[in-house]
Amino acid sequence: MRARTRIVIPAAVAVVIATCGSARADDLPPKEIFERGAPATVQVLATTGQGLSSGSGAVYDAGKALVFTNAHVIEGSGALKVRIGDGDPVPARLLGSDPCEDLAVLEITTPQDGLKDLEFGESGKVEAGDVVAALGYPRSFADQGTTKVVFTSGVVQSPDVAAAPSLSLPELPSTIQHSATVNPGNSGGPLLNGNAEIVGINSLKQTAASNVEGQFYAISSDHARPVLDRLAAGDSRNNAGWNLISLADPAFTDYFEDPATGEQVLSQLSGKGVEGGMFVLNAATNTPAGKAGFVEGDVITHIKDTPVASMADVCDVLQSAGPAEKLPVAGRYSYNGGTEHPFGERWYTDLILQGKPAA
Repeated sequence: MRARTRIVIPAAVAVVIATCGSARADDLPPKEIFERGAPATVQVLATTGQGLSSGSGAVYDAGKALVFTNAHVIEGSGALKVRIGDGDPVPARLLGSDPCEDLAVLEITTPQDGLKDLEFGESGKVEAGDVVAALGYPRSFADQGTTKVVFTSGVVQSPDVAAAPSLSLPELPSTIQHSATVNPGNSGGPLLNGNAEIVGINSLKQTAASNVEGQFYAISSDHARPVLDRLAAGDSRNNAGWNLISLADPAFTDYFEDPATGEQVLSQLSGKGVEGGMFVLNAATNTPAGKAGFVEGDVITHIKDTPVASMADVCDVLQSAGPAEKLPVAGRYSYNGGTEHPFGERWYTDLILQGKPAA
């Protein structure tokens, strides 16, 4: 059975809630914030093996036609385009992606007259109660190619939260928790302060299953800026090119077309004494994972002799490794082993990370 990519709106862990906010004396009127932010907010369209998916982003350097978005928006994409305003989609290319930071940088490859960008603000100056605005292209009843940028406003609930949303998603060390509504499709869009400056990149929301509503999370701009600079230079050292899910994720079976397949995988692995690990949903060709031979169904249990049971564990190893370092990886076969490699049989390989980009 083929595993399928699942869109996850993860639950985060922060609980601090502000119920009201106040504008600063120099804050712009909401309409002006929208008018400044909308022309630089883009829809990101990614063609994957499962079809067309979409998210949001923003132009942050018009001179170089650079756009930021979330790494999970473009994960597994074969072709990328962006829509600016009411225009037609135009081609974009991926300069760099870091799944451990959930950030990616694209370059618009077709010249755009009058391209607008947004400036970064200092997220370190954001305080609880400050008014903020989220812009993006959330899903709606409209066709994906005709949706318009949506503006929502809210307040900062907590200005610096370390978010650990899911065992299958990376931990985000610095986020702004806020109440400006974001929905699927908003991922990767900007969170603006009262001066229409970027103070965050929207990434997460609480789920209904968590019994908490009205909490949304944006990667803080102060944390994101150096990561974006690195990605724009082509440094994707933490991107192995795989899509992983934790065996311990409560939603593990939801990633399969037939949940019974996921249940069978867990049961058979448990019978072989495997309780923790990362299941490979797919591995892109011409990536470190693809070159190392990873395929759907592989179960990773150790990287560099370190047990890995969550995406945070995987990222801890990758982020501490050097460029082009060879990392020994150990694991077990599941249904991908066929008759040659029985379910649960051990395997070993080496993962060679991306080296430093050429100067």
